[in-house]
Amino acid sequence: MPTTPTGAAIPRAITSATVDLVKRFEGLYLTAYRCPAGVPTIGYGHTAGVQMGQTITKAMADMLLAADLAAAAADVDRLVKVPVADDQRGALASFTFNLGAGSLACSTLLVMLNAGDYQSAAAQFGRWVYATVDGVKTQLPGLVARRAAEAALFRSAAVPVARVSPLPMPQMGRAPVGAEQDRVRAIQRIVGTEVDGVYGPATKAAVAMWQRAHGLVADGVVGDLFLSDAVRQLVPVPLGQ
Repeated sequence: MPTTPTGAAIPRAITSATVDLVKRFEGLYLTAYRCPAGVPTIGYGHTAGVQMGQTITKAMADMLLAADLAAAAADVDRLVKVPVADDQRGALASFTFNLGAGSLACSTLLVMLNAGDYQSAAAQFGRWVYATVDGVKTQLPGLVARRAAEAALFRSAAVPVARVSPLPMPQMGRAPVGAEQDRVRAIQRIVGTEVDGVYGPATKAAVAMWQRAHGLVADGVVGDLFLSDAVRQLVPVPLGQ
């Protein structure tokens, strides 16, 4: 598996696994929208210079993503002082693209990685799953799933991700507030799938993925353990529309 020699300036492509991961979690939006953090966003999570009402083509979205990931990977190359495999670099680029280079720079993840402790560094991905919702630090299920996928990619292990409708990722900001009454819709919000009030196959798959990420039996059944870990904790928190 290719690695980056310390201090070497060798152009490296972003792996297809990295691109697929980012596309899966960002989703494709050809018309500008405001992400949960209120930031104008378009394409696959692109924010630079975006204005509301702007539209692009899929080809343009792919070009913007390629440029964004290249920039994120350049930040990774600048900050990481130890050799990393291509998929490890890709996982870090996804992390940096979503959270910003400043988050990586100040992270324990980077400290452990630069100390050569790859295993402990991989475990640090799961700490970056919070955003501020109505002034409260809140764990977002979409970030839980994304960090789990990045950690798995960093460990060079495949991770099964349910093919559900992607939710816009928060882009380093504050999520809006909204009321949530319906129990099924609340569960769908928690696990990060399409909110339609129907507990169908897509919702069951998303519940199973959430259960797996939280150390529960991944059967897609909303039982007492799921409710105690998720609904009782997160539903009372105002969730973004």
